Amino acid sequence: DPIGEISSSSNEDLGSSSSVAEKKSSSSVKPDSNGSQKSSSSDKKNNSSSSEGGDYSSSGTNDNRSSSSGYVLRDSLCSSDYEGWTQYIPQLQQEFICENGRWILMSSSSVTPSSSSKYYDMSRLFVNEKGYSYGEFTDPRDGQVYKTLRFEFGFGDVDSITIFAQNLNYGKMIPGGTQMTDSTKFCYDDDPWYCDNGFGGLYTWATVMNFPAACDSFAMGSVECPGTIDLTRNQIPLLSNSLSYVLHQGICPDGWHVMSQGEWAVAMRYSGSRDGASYLGAVLWGSNQRGFSLLPAGKLHSDGPHSYYINMDKSAYHWLPGEYKNEENGYVGGLVAYVTYDHLTRGAGEEKFYGLSIRCTKDY
Repeated sequence: DPIGEISSSSNEDLGSSSSVAEKKSSSSVKPDSNGSQKSSSSDKKNNSSSSEGGDYSSSGTNDNRSSSSGYVLRDSLCSSDYEGWTQYIPQLQQEFICENGRWILMSSSSVTPSSSSKYYDMSRLFVNEKGYSYGEFTDPRDGQVYKTLRFEFGFGDVDSITIFAQNLNYGKMIPGGTQMTDSTKFCYDDDPWYCDNGFGGLYTWATVMNFPAACDSFAMGSVECPGTIDLTRNQIPLLSNSLSYVLHQGICPDGWHVMSQGEWAVAMRYSGSRDGASYLGAVLWGSNQRGFSLLPAGKLHSDGPHSYYINMDKSAYHWLPGEYKNEENGYVGGLVAYVTYDHLTRGAGEEKFYGLSIRCTKDY
């Protein structure tokens, strides 16, 4: 059953009018208690970028495949060097493992994958096809160093924007479902490896906006949530008093702000395309055409007293300044940029108390 619905907002400059229903996922895997999964041996990394990957199909349509094998990668053998490695196929939303010389659907495999199969080779995180070069920024709060990327802009007096080329990773890790306080973050699966290896932290909307925690449950401007976003900090005169390019610092370092809807459009080359593949990262998704190095970092989903991590290696969710509102039913959520392999929306809505990623943009 759907556990959450993402639908477009009726506000301006939104990228889509479609809705996406998500299903419960079992992709979260806890690390081994002995910590041995953090070594660099081949059986502890994901092989998402293997050149041996080919087309995919159901075993029912291939007479040269056993029906017990489920989906397989057509005409795709894997050498012994990759035995036990896995790769995720976004179009099928399925994960395959190299077993006995062939790529086999994980659920059909005779091998029970270890928790370490969810650690990935991050060496290609900033590899990109267009030769984009990266700058660096050191967050003075904790010494964390981020790759940055500059895009030409040419809108009024603003000739370029500089953005983080990776997700923010600020704060001390706390367990999922714990109340967030200043300088805290969630890490996927409550595992610091994800935070420290490119996926970054996951935060509630109020934490990202630097508002009181009550703002995760109440609308801005209410008695419970007096926090507001200062629209006068929008530096684009043509779009004054708009959230499109508002400079809201939130949890970002001094001199930076939470990446806005319009800035996501710049990073995506103003495209209205629904094809998220144009903007993804080389790790897991196989392409980094814009140098944006986007990762499907998933989210922390909360359902009453229960919290669980879902959609790692399937979806990327990033908070935006502002709220998503449905005037018909009075729903108020947080505004989100949502990207999958074949879909993107710059105006989705999510429950504010979910844990999502964030990118920062340099003030201009």
